[in-house]
Order: sequence, then structure tokens, then C-alpha cells
Amino acid sequence: MRIVLAEPAETLRPTGARETLERLAPGTEVVCVRSAAGCRDELRGGRVDLVVLDLRLGDEAQHVLEDRAPGGPPVVALLESPSESLALEAFRRGAADCVAAGADFEELLSAAVLEQLRRWRTTREQSRLRQNLIELRSYNEHIIDNMNSALLVVDREGIITHANPLAERIAGNPSGELPGRPVWELFPDSAPEEVPIARSLTEGVRLRGVEAVLARPGGERIPIGMSCSPMSDARGRPLGAVVLFQDLSDLKQLERQVSQSEKLASIGQLAAGVAHEINNPMGFIHANLAQMSEYVADLRRLWEAVLELRKAMAEGDAQTTARSAEKLERLDAELDSGFLFSDLAKAVRESQEGSERIRHIVQDLRAFSHDRAEASPSDLNRCLDSTANIAWTMMKHTVELDKDYAELPLVTCHPRQLQQVFMNLIVNAAQAIEAGAASGAGAPRGRITLRTRCEGEQVVISVSDSGVGIPPEHLDRIFDPFFTTKEVGEGMGLGLSTSYDIVRRHGGTLSVSSTAGRGACFEIRLPQQMQEVSE
Repeated sequence: MRIVLAEPAETLRPTGARETLERLAPGTEVVCVRSAAGCRDELRGGRVDLVVLDLRLGDEAQHVLEDRAPGGPPVVALLESPSESLALEAFRRGAADCVAAGADFEELLSAAVLEQLRRWRTTREQSRLRQNLIELRSYNEHIIDNMNSALLVVDREGIITHANPLAERIAGNPSGELPGRPVWELFPDSAPEEVPIARSLTEGVRLRGVEAVLARPGGERIPIGMSCSPMSDARGRPLGAVVLFQDLSDLKQLERQVSQSEKLASIGQLAAGVAHEINNPMGFIHANLAQMSEYVADLRRLWEAVLELRKAMAEGDAQTTARSAEKLERLDAELDSGFLFSDLAKAVRESQEGSERIRHIVQDLRAFSHDRAEASPSDLNRCLDSTANIAWTMMKHTVELDKDYAELPLVTCHPRQLQQVFMNLIVNAAQAIEAGAASGAGAPRGRITLRTRCEGEQVVISVSDSGVGIPPEHLDRIFDPFFTTKEVGEGMGLGLSTSYDIVRRHGGTLSVSSTAGRGACFEIRLPQQMQEVSE
């Protein structure tokens, strides 16, 4: 420790102050000065733990006390003899203690100096800790106020105790209005016990990536992604929860745009396949119509010859009748009427078959595109089959399709939405088979199997393939939005995510089992009576 001793040249008796101070502890540095200026220089020049001031310096001593900065090191005043008035004046001017010369001077000075040093160090440490606490609080507040996530702190009763500016902006509240309000008021569309935050408060459960709908004061609803972490004290007693959330409005809009882009891309592929499938029968119908037009012209010539013969026979002219009969016979031989009638009938049958194929394709397309706003009892075998027929047009050259349909009851559902799920799964299966064939890991022609069955009150639909399969590290992420293993430009990773959400909203489940290199099987389980789940 470093002590400044301000005293005149003559030391106090019987024992000098300097000798007493130097014996306080090893390493004690005592710096002697003779004036207020010298004391001031020492205080400014380096660390000083204590000032011992001999009041015999007179006015210089008064200057030392007057120059003492607030919060500076303590001053112990030395009196030549006991004097209440001098001691009182020293205390008034800022001295921390006074010691008078006498028989017990050394003991009293040592005790006073050590006590003041202890207090001074304690005060400095408390001041340092207070300053650190202020800086830490300011640092934390700066981080919280400028973080990219909205933050709420709620107590055990669900009352908001803190909200950062981003939370207030997302909630649409002026600054400072959220604290003191129940957090349930931000979610008026749900009962308090249904708000995810309630689980963190009541069960101490940590939640990640939960979606909810937050209401702004004007009635606007916005989707948010939320995480909740319970708080507790050192004894483990619950204190409340910390809630982090983000506005998902832009992300949801982006998802819708990307999903629409994927739908348009899929529609483009399907349209190409359907156009090719319709073009085949249309091609031979068109060719048959041209041929039938020629056959009709030939039949007209035959019919005209028949009419001419009938007229000659009616007039009773034998020679004219003979010539007409001979002409009809030559024309019959020339046109080969037997073949003409046979081939005409064949062309009509082929055209009828082609038009029937086109009719079925159009019916399947109409069923696939017909969207009912309300859930209705539907035949899922028919929904699956019509979807497979449409998808078949784009994969029939590389895939063999097996169907194993059990008898199913009518299922209350949104059939158009489930057909979108079936289409996504069938197209993904075909692409997995094509990927295997392209890499040499699979046969040129793969196999897709569609199965349906009943299990208790549930209907089960499965789509399995012999494609490349799904690596184990991807199985947990396969239904995440924007996750895809396809090449850039071949998919946005929303097909399975959208399918998962559709099945979930029907009260069902969508799961996958796969072994890399051995294909995959997606299984849909749906209740017979739709148990609709909110977004």
C-alpha cells in the first residue's frame, strides 16, 4: 500500500508517524511531503491509498483537506495534543479520523490507518462493482434492444415485465406499453392455456420454433415464430420465462410465392405429359377422319352407281340396266367395297377408343383441379387413382406402376388438397427412380407401388418406390421447409413440407421410412372423420 505523509520537518513524539506507518505491513510505501502542493502532486501522480495529515502544517493542512477530491483516498489527521475543537474542525473539512500524540500514539495510529484502509478498499471495490454492474446492464440492454429477435420477459403469472423495441414494433404497441400487460392479450384467438408460453410457465418446458398468430391493436393478425425458455432462481424455483419471436409475414409470403412457382413448374411438366398423352389418340383420330373422308367419297360413288342401276331397272331398259350393272360391278371391284366397309368400321372403332381415352384424361384433370372449400366425404382410392393416371403421363417410360387398393370407406376431407399430396409423393418417387437410373445405382425401369388399407378408424395410404432412397442424416429434415437434396433449379424444398402441413391439418400424420440405395416409403394416416387442425 502507498501512504502519503504530510508533516513538517519535526516529527511527533514520542514515536514518529513515518516509522509507525512503515511498520504496518511489509511493502508499505510511505511518501513524505511538506506542503499541500507536494501532497496534491502525489495524489495526481499515482495511486495513493491513504493520506496522513499533520495539522501542525497549519494553513497547508487546511489546503490539503480543501483540495481533497470527492471519493478520493481517506485522510487521517494527526494532532499534537488532544483537542476536541481541532478534531471537530478536521472532521468538518473531510478528515476520516483523528489521532492525537501520546503514549498510545503508535497503537492508535496503526488501528486508525488500517481501519480507514479497509473501509477505503471496501468502498473502492463496491464502487468498482457498481460501475461494472452499470456497464454490464448497459451492455446487456444494448444487446437486447438491438438484437434481431423480439424479446419478452414474463413473470410466473404471465405478466410482461420487459419488452425490447423490436417486440413493441412487431406487437404494434408504443414504447413502454407492453410491460405490465398479460402476455395472453397478444394472442386473443387462443385460450391462455393454449398459448405455447403457458407450457414454459406451468411445465418448465423449453420450446423451439413454435408458430403462433399475434394480434395487433388494430385487429391485424400476423404469423410469428416463437421460442420460450423458462427462468428459475438459484434454488430452482420458477421465475417466469423468456420469449423470443420473429415476424414471419415476409417468410410466409415468400413460401407462398415459391410454392406457387413450384406448382406452376409441376403443372408445366404435367401439361407436357398430358399434351403428349392426348396427342397420340388425337393423331390417329385425325388420320382416321381423313381416311374416312376418302371412304365416304368412294361410298358416294358406289351409291351413285346403285341409284343409276335402280333408275335403269325402273325404266325397263334392258341395255341401260346391263350397262349400269356392269359399271357398278367394275366400281365395286375397283374400290374393293368389302375392305372399304371393314376398314371404315375399324377406323370408327379406333376413333371411338381414342376419344374415350381423351375423355378419361379430361375427367381426371377435372377431378384433380376441382377444389371444394368445404370438406366432403370422398373416395380416396379414386382420388389416388386419378392422380396416378395424370402423373403416369410423365413417367410411363421409366416407371412400372403397381396398385394395391383395399376397400375404403368414404373419408371426410378436402380431396383436392390430398390429391396435391399424392401428386407430390408420386412425382418425388419418379424423380428418385430417375436419379438412381442416371447414377447407375438403379435399374433403367423402377417401380412405384400405391397401397391403401384400413386400420381401425384410420385410412392408410402409402407410396413406395425403388429409387435412390434417403440418407439417414436427411430423414429428420425431409419435411422442413426449403430443405431439398435436388440440384439447384430443380426444386425449392416445399413439396414435402406442404404435404406434411396438409396432412397435419386433416388431423393425420405423414411419415417416411427409407434405406439409402433401396428406395423409400411415405405413409399417410388419416382419420375417417376429418379432425381439422388450425394453422
